[in-house]
Parts: sequence; C-alpha cells; structure tokens
Amino acid sequence: MKPYAAILTTSLLCAASAAFAEIQSDWAYHATSSGSRTSEQVPGESFKFLANGTDQIGDADTVTLYLLTSRDFAGEMEEQVYVRWWDGYMSHWIMGSWVKSTTLDASAPETSLHGLPAEGSVMLDLWKIEVPPWITQPGENFYAIQLKGYSQGASEERYLLNKSGGDFSQTNNLGQIWSASEEFDGQDWKINILQ
Repeated sequence: MKPYAAILTTSLLCAASAAFAEIQSDWAYHATSSGSRTSEQVPGESFKFLANGTDQIGDADTVTLYLLTSRDFAGEMEEQVYVRWWDGYMSHWIMGSWVKSTTLDASAPETSLHGLPAEGSVMLDLWKIEVPPWITQPGENFYAIQLKGYSQGASEERYLLNKSGGDFSQTNNLGQIWSASEEFDGQDWKINILQ
C-alpha cells in the first residue's frame, strides 16, 4: 500500500469510529417498571415520568413522557430523543425536546434518584416527549424510548425498555433496562387508551 493510501485509510477509519461513538446510558432513565413511571416523580420537579399519572389515558389526551440522560450522552454526535409508539396497527416515531439541565445531588435527597449519586452530584439532561391524541388509538398502545446520536449520515441508537430480553439487553446503575437492538417486541411499556 502506498503511504498516502495508508494515511487516507487510517483517517477514514478514525472518522468512522468517531461517528459511531458509544451512547452513554449510565444515567438514562424513564422507569424501572410499568408502575414506577406513574408513581415516581422526576427528581426536583412536580411531575412524574409519565406525566399523565396513570397508564389509563383518555382518547383525547396527549401522552406526556419525561426521561433523564447523561449530559452529552452522544459525545460529539448530535443528540436526539424519540419515542417509537405502536398504536396496534403501525409504528410512529415522535421526536422529543430538551427541557433543561438538572442536577442530582447526594446532599439533597429530593434531587437524588434511587439513592444515586451516593456522593457528590451529577448533571443530567431532562427531555420531554408528547404523543398527540391523533397518534394514539383506543386499546393497548406500546412505546419504547430511543436515544440517538447522529453525525454526518451515521447514527448510533439505544432503546430504553420496560423488560429485559435478548442478548443485547442490559441494566444501568439506576435499574433502567436498555438495549442496542431494535428487536424489542414484548419489552416495551404498555398504555391503555380509553374510548
């Protein structure tokens, strides 16, 4: 191989590996069970991770979800948060929005989450996803949350899930189950949309 070709190949490989940086999932959190999202308050806030407060939601109501992530969870890539909503007939991808930075502090129990951090503090990002009523359908609806890093046409994704399963499923320090696989049938959260 000619020297300039080796340099070009090395540069391309470095650029490709930078584009596929690891998504940080250590502090990602929505819920550790179906019940916790309706009962667990977002640390330091007056609302719950499933802001509706119940998983029995009226057909005319917007479903409002909150989640926490590490600051800059996608490294150098652009951060995006989505929900994959299954209405019983088809999938819908709804983009979330960044709300603010928030701090979990061991010295202020009202801002800790599952007893973490054990000491010191950690700065996180709070995200909000709203699923409008024209997307939901009466009956059982299901959702999973996607953390996505995007850069120059390349992307890396992680999925926050309700249940573990498959070879790619892991649990972080907060007890949140996540997966690197898009195959998560039966692992997502359920919401019943009332007529």
